Amino acid sequence: MSNTPIDAAAVITLAGAAGMPLADENMAARIAAGAQSAVDAVRLSVRETLFDLEPADFLPTLEELAEPSAGAPQDGNPAQGRS
Repeated sequence: MSNTPIDAAAVITLAGAAGMPLADENMAARIAAGAQSAVDAVRLSVRETLFDLEPADFLPTLEELAEPSAGAPQDGNPAQGRS
């Protein structure tokens, strides 16, 4: 299912770049398998067309999400609007 599988070598490289050296190839392989499973799960849960859109295509969705909902605090005060 993966377009770009995550492998142990990538995990070792990324861990080193993050300042967490990882020399255990078996552990790196387990981390890679878990990470790949997470990526695959996200791919399955998101409509594939979202990956094909240009960033500007998300603007209407972002604006819609930014609109305050009824009963939500308008000034950033989380206590407002609660009963």
